[in-house]
Amino acid sequence: MMKHMQKIDTLTRKEGIETEITSTDQILLRSGEKQKKLRTELKYLVSHAFPNMPKQDLDSYISDYFIQPGEKLRRQVIFFRNESDKLIAATIFDYKEVQYGDTLTRGIYLISRTILPECQGAGLGKTIAQKILTEFQADVLFTTCAQSSSLHSWVGLPEMGLMKKFEVYPRLEQKGILKTLPYRDLNFAISVFRQVYFGVAEGKQENLDEAIRNLTVVMVRKNLYGKMYDFNPWEKNKREDKLAKALGVTNKDGVLVMFRKKDCDSSFAPLN
Repeated sequence: MMKHMQKIDTLTRKEGIETEITSTDQILLRSGEKQKKLRTELKYLVSHAFPNMPKQDLDSYISDYFIQPGEKLRRQVIFFRNESDKLIAATIFDYKEVQYGDTLTRGIYLISRTILPECQGAGLGKTIAQKILTEFQADVLFTTCAQSSSLHSWVGLPEMGLMKKFEVYPRLEQKGILKTLPYRDLNFAISVFRQVYFGVAEGKQENLDEAIRNLTVVMVRKNLYGKMYDFNPWEKNKREDKLAKALGVTNKDGVLVMFRKKDCDSSFAPLN
């Protein structure tokens, strides 16, 4: 059984960052006034993180925090506030035990991870990734990255000695060699992805099918975004992103990153 946690003291005591772990179920139990206040805070956070995001997409992005996903998925939320109680980051993800073959696998799809621009680059993104993978005991985690900083905060975890129990795909190995998910594991990845992506697809089969149809064998989600940023998302510190280039990513594409526990067996055939 996965942990269901309430408020904890701080993420990093010396930085005075307070972390609140909650769920959409609990958010929907809040008063109308408190929900309205949270929507206002999220609008400020998301609009500053993605300054060119169209209003319709912005509204949809925020609404995810107030939707129950169904299909036995649980939607978890983590808020991060500074010492002044200002919302500086938020992340939201769905999780469930998914079936592949005769084995249950604990799967997570991270819907979004949003950090105020002035708080980026200080390691908060990596801390969020670690917290989700460890606190919620994931066997497999997927997340879609739309820019270099997000992509490398995820794929850089194992090479920094963090999350040693996990493999991550896609990634660049020594001498710039591209390492993608082995072909034999693609069926496993797609099966788990379908099951944990159900809430993001709003439970619609056509949305699920489109997500799979636009996914390449190197885990690039083609033509996923319009213009979200006021900068080139695949230039890291104004330098070409070698991983993004190797994957053939364009400004409209996202990269589907997959973490998998090394002892997670994906070699057997799925159920018919």
